[in-house]
Amino acid sequence: MTRATASKDCYFCRVAVGLADPLIYENRSFVALFDTNPVNPGHALVIPRRHVVSLFELDETEHADYFDAIHGVRRVIETTDRASLYRKMLQREDLRERPKDHIEAVLELPFLDSPPDAYTIGNNDGRAAGRSIDHLHVILLPRYQGDVEDPRGGIRNVIPDRAKYHRPPHARTGADRVESQ
Repeated sequence: MTRATASKDCYFCRVAVGLADPLIYENRSFVALFDTNPVNPGHALVIPRRHVVSLFELDETEHADYFDAIHGVRRVIETTDRASLYRKMLQREDLRERPKDHIEAVLELPFLDSPPDAYTIGNNDGRAAGRSIDHLHVILLPRYQGDVEDPRGGIRNVIPDRAKYHRPPHARTGADRVESQ
């Protein structure tokens, strides 16, 4: 097992050793949990046991275990009763003082009980990228048809003014040609 070198003030180090938030998956290098501020049903975080800040700091063992963790968490997401998960999350004593608006909003979504149609997998690698906790955490975000008006561009939309593709007419795909007619 990869030795966990914890930072005493790091929330995700506490998660990695089982002192916060219930784990939904673990392998020798990573643990995972459902995000308590979910954006969509099944929103999960994959966290290395060892305190590292960047994806680029993972060692060889962690690299080998990374995709195993992503696949394992996907299986958990797809086999979890998400409505029950979030109803229980509202009742958790350890979340009593935290805002619950994200959880309540997810419980109202029409696709709560539907299987995910796709996934957005991401990592805000650094403060300039939006990271709020300086311990690597990979976001596994289930996506559902209709969860946003226009999903095209996907992760590019973190910079909305530059997200749109500008393709010349001869470079359009079949789907693009149908849409423009």
